[in-house]
Amino acid sequence: MPSKTAINVRLLNRAQVEALSPGPDDLIDVVASGLAAHGRKEVVMPPKGHLHLDHVMNGHFNILSAWVGPIKRAGIKVIGDYVENWRHGLPSEVGMLTLYNPEIGVPVCIMDATSLTWQRTGAVTCAGAMHLAPKDASIVAHIGARGTAFANIQLLARKFKLREVRINSARPESRERLVARVEEELGVRAKAFASAAEAVDGADIVIEATRLEKPEVLIPNYAVKAGALVVTYGWIMALDPAVVMGASKIVVDDWAQCKVGGALHPLIESGKLTDGMIHAEIGQIVAGLKPGREEKDGTIVFWHRGFAVSDVVLGNWIFERAEKENVGTMFPLLEAGEE
Repeated sequence: MPSKTAINVRLLNRAQVEALSPGPDDLIDVVASGLAAHGRKEVVMPPKGHLHLDHVMNGHFNILSAWVGPIKRAGIKVIGDYVENWRHGLPSEVGMLTLYNPEIGVPVCIMDATSLTWQRTGAVTCAGAMHLAPKDASIVAHIGARGTAFANIQLLARKFKLREVRINSARPESRERLVARVEEELGVRAKAFASAAEAVDGADIVIEATRLEKPEVLIPNYAVKAGALVVTYGWIMALDPAVVMGASKIVVDDWAQCKVGGALHPLIESGKLTDGMIHAEIGQIVAGLKPGREEKDGTIVFWHRGFAVSDVVLGNWIFERAEKENVGTMFPLLEAGEE
């Protein structure tokens, strides 16, 4: 039977996505709304999938999908993770998000998801810190200088009175570049460190966002300040297991997803990290269903692998603004009357 309804898809490139993106405070609120929806179980979200090509070309694709009930939107993001992309003048992560009308199963928007991924990752880190970090946190150590690094630091600087940011990464040029950007754009003192352990020593918030090829203890237990918040989201484990085992609370973004892979997965495989040791998923804390940091707490570990709900809620916010302002290119996927 011939179709009577056209399907038009809005296309948004990276510059358009960045121009339409919410400001820092709204960004945190938008992403937090997705975390809360996840905490209230108002979403459908399978663990992210992976197309592993690392044995062939030192890169892989992550596939993230979700339906978010409160905004009535579904989405699928595919993002490449290629650590050597700097050699080609490209970010290590380049992604694309497709949004769908879940009532009729048709796409409504295709957008670049590269900077969107950086933004939503920074917002998850910040939302977690707002609930889990010491209230007077002022020193941040960031291990890794990839695309998400600046978003993490930028948003933390909105919610905490930072007096110093310490940056360590594998390449001197990447950490020096991030130091310069933090000082120039955020007005916060920043310093580059060749050693991760030295950068971490005395920091109130520690963020591990590395891209290792094999496990390596970059953040030893002895360097972590008692009572600090330690955030980890690299794929390969860089955190001393003793930090995790000795934490007052362990918080994740999605436990089902964590059991599939990621930074702390070796502890799950070995039986050292079990369901009963997980205090909460961050969405449960954001939604007020479980407590965050309490007075008695010492060091807290927050492991977030990143999930599609964050991509969908942020992408939908950008898409709705694009609709209102008529930004983007309309692509006729199906002309009216076509079979």
